[in-house]
Amino acid sequence: DGIMLRNLLKVRKSGWKQRAFSSNSPVPKQARAVVIGGGIIGNSVAYHLAKMGMKDVVLLEQQQVTAGTTWHAAGLMVTFGSMNETSTDMRKYTRKLYSELEAETGQATGFKPVGFIELAADADRLEEYRRISAINRKHGVDVHEISPQEVQKLFPLCRVDDIQAGFYVKEDGRVNPVDVTMALAKGARMQGVKILENVGVADITEKVFNGHRRVTGVVTTAGEVIEAEYVINCAGMWARQLGEKNRVVIPNQAAEHYYIVTDAMPNVDPNWPVVEDPSSYTYIRPEGSGLMVGLFEP
Repeated sequence: DGIMLRNLLKVRKSGWKQRAFSSNSPVPKQARAVVIGGGIIGNSVAYHLAKMGMKDVVLLEQQQVTAGTTWHAAGLMVTFGSMNETSTDMRKYTRKLYSELEAETGQATGFKPVGFIELAADADRLEEYRRISAINRKHGVDVHEISPQEVQKLFPLCRVDDIQAGFYVKEDGRVNPVDVTMALAKGARMQGVKILENVGVADITEKVFNGHRRVTGVVTTAGEVIEAEYVINCAGMWARQLGEKNRVVIPNQAAEHYYIVTDAMPNVDPNWPVVEDPSSYTYIRPEGSGLMVGLFEP
């Protein structure tokens, strides 16, 4: 386990070198918006609020940016698979954003458009993915059905004698989740967002106006009060408990998920695509000079 973790840290550590946040900055007394949580979601929200013209934004992270689940995310960047036009548009926008953030911020995202293949191992999945592909193509995703032999050509270690087809999007791929978050954070700071690390949130304050509850700010774990018109809960696996304090139900449940990162393997090409096989609850992709194998529960 220690070897696997060290391997992953070697690949991911570049983002931490770019850290430029200060826990010594004073906590402001007010802001228009407070974002709770310094993972990829929180930093994306702060970045986009600033891009939309909201400059008085403060992001609070209880530890360090990316310290929650972001730093060990799998980093898959996939547009294929949704039957919903809005979701598909968000995926396409995200892929485009990740390809452009480095030019905007000077911080690499680790985006590699190495491709993505969804495997269909039986007739039912083949029919399902053909239906999804037709909808995805209508919404601008360039997905192609490929033969098992073409799958193996793209990913030589993939066993293909038990699959019927693959669905391939050449422009999809993977990112480094730490680097992406750092790029979003840097872009947010360039737009005037204040990011404070080691500042946790104990409570979200509220008042009743005309019979309706309305947020008024936050109280930090150190007892400091920030008045705010908007509070955005991006606390990840802590979001549910934080929402419960204000009787807000957030249908978010933390669950264990496993992946394996191998040591260096001969003949692994880092430019191989991401492969996902829902029939075996597995995804696999290159990570460094080895492989990352993700395992989902049935």
